[in-house]
Amino acid sequence: MHSTFAEAPLTLAYFDKESALVPLFQQSASHLGPHGLQTALSHFTDPWFLFSLFLGLLVSAACGLAIAWHPRRSGKGDPVEDLERRNTLIVLALVGSIVSELVRVEPAMALVVFGIGGLIRFRTVLEDPKTTGKAIMVVVIGLACGLGQLAMGVFFTAFAWLLIFWLDSSVGFRIRLKLTARHDAKAAMLALLNCVRTSGGKVSSADEYEHKRQIVVIGKIPSRVDPVKFKQMVAVRLPQGNEVDIDMKIG
Repeated sequence: MHSTFAEAPLTLAYFDKESALVPLFQQSASHLGPHGLQTALSHFTDPWFLFSLFLGLLVSAACGLAIAWHPRRSGKGDPVEDLERRNTLIVLALVGSIVSELVRVEPAMALVVFGIGGLIRFRTVLEDPKTTGKAIMVVVIGLACGLGQLAMGVFFTAFAWLLIFWLDSSVGFRIRLKLTARHDAKAAMLALLNCVRTSGGKVSSADEYEHKRQIVVIGKIPSRVDPVKFKQMVAVRLPQGNEVDIDMKIG
């Protein structure tokens, strides 16, 4: 028994409001040939095009910053991880802005970005959520370049590079000193704060727990500071530092 349906290649498509069926991955003629390349290169000298990109990225980063640094947030237990989560939210806001610009150029890319994001998130072993956000951003920038949006890809890369450079210019730290009965807690606190300031860091909180004989200092230090050398400097400058238990977490 023969089928009454004619054999035809499988084509993914979507319904347009005005017409019936439109191929989903139909290549746009503007991305092909010398004319498409000339149009892509002309975007580098189009001030309004660049300004619209910059404005969208700037506003998205600012909105992400406002949400990330909301005073009523969860996860205040670990200050180091809390700072990383804040930076991750800002990076993801930038990723959303880049994806929206890309989808506006080619609507079919929405499904591509969604699939790639899921693949990276659940099938790729990465260090932390911020690295996952960077990985998705790099893929999206590559898609933009592949679609012929060269100015968009270069501009996104420059803006993301500057934003990440600013976000990673400092890292959070938490230092917990466990003192013995022989140590002077106030002298140890002053020595520790002096080490942080000498390294170019900032202290957000410094607490002394007399019943536990502990000192806890939380803040940020420049990312250029070597954690091993910083811990050695703290041990040297603390009064009787060889007898102090130094628990340090950076980045």
